Amino acid sequence: MNEFVYAPVMTGIWQQHQVWDGTYTLDDLLDAHEMLEVRYENERRAYEAAERRRQP
Repeated sequence: MNEFVYAPVMTGIWQQHQVWDGTYTLDDLLDAHEMLEVRYENERRAYEAAERRRQP
């Protein structure tokens, strides 16, 4: 559970105290995870595109 809750903190989009001080709700946490999924997918696609450009 902690890894899930602290994922926005570990990626730098939230500060640690915001997890527990009421700044964000459970819905916000779920939204943050969706945003992280999009970020990771975009990074993966960018990496693959760069790899294709490097290949002769």
